Amino acid sequence: MTIKELKKNKNFYLITKEVINKSSSQKRKILKFINTVNHLYFMRAEIFATRFLKYLKMQKIDFKYAINAYLKLCRDMMTSQKYFLKNKKYPVDNEKLAYKNVYGNIREMKSYMIGLAISQFLWPTHYAMYSFFIEKIEKENSKIKNYLEVGPGHGLFLIQALEKLNDNTQYEIVDISKTSLQITQSIVDTIINKERKINYKLKNILNIRNSKKFDFITMGEVLEHVTKPKELLIKLKNLVNDNGSIYISTCVDCPSIDHVYHFKSVSEIENMIKQSGFRIIDKLVLPVEEKSMKEIIKNKITINYCAHIRKKIN
Repeated sequence: MTIKELKKNKNFYLITKEVINKSSSQKRKILKFINTVNHLYFMRAEIFATRFLKYLKMQKIDFKYAINAYLKLCRDMMTSQKYFLKNKKYPVDNEKLAYKNVYGNIREMKSYMIGLAISQFLWPTHYAMYSFFIEKIEKENSKIKNYLEVGPGHGLFLIQALEKLNDNTQYEIVDISKTSLQITQSIVDTIINKERKINYKLKNILNIRNSKKFDFITMGEVLEHVTKPKELLIKLKNLVNDNGSIYISTCVDCPSIDHVYHFKSVSEIENMIKQSGFRIIDKLVLPVEEKSMKEIIKNKITINYCAHIRKKIN
């Protein structure tokens, strides 16, 4: 694929053109990525862009604000990475500070979620994890009557679930950020025409006390945001049906403005998953740079990770 293919998708091209015009480093990365993708990518990207622009218009969010939110996300990641390499630790080391700086900060959280939404199609590893999720949700479709999503963020994964699953599926959406929930709900209301049974809960998932079990749980990029990720995994084990499954994603050596827990290797993540009572059905290990794994580990280059997991049944 080439830039010609990109230009055929007018709404997605509008977004990418604005980004690459404002950032030479992003231009190099995006054009390199665009030359590796297929028609399915462009189809998904154009659907996303069309909906995203509609959402911005309905919410009276300026297009340039959205582009700047994405570029701010990129800058914040670079700043966090520099801090990490210099100090050998993440910039934030506790949940309270992350909440104060990000989740409880309406202005910061709004920018963060909008930037992340755009990154889903401009960062190769984010798109790969998104595609992996779609594959798993489609495969499990007929089994899912109760769906739980923890930390929905920009809502793109939830929208896929709403579109792929049966009309009578019941949904519970849990997040500690009021802004995140509001963004998710407003995006869903903008895009999904059919009525769905969605229960939004402004709560910490660890504080939910009920006997309800779920057939599918989605928890994308949450483990690194808490000080005790194993406790969170064990909670999910108690919430998923014996025949259900879970999509999770997290990252190694991935400093950010709100990442609290530092996973130092893929094996650390997988050991924690297994120790929490799960077995890994499928996974993706996605370094953000095209280098040998030896170089990636040595230079502490970020690795994105996602997995489809099930409970171990004795």
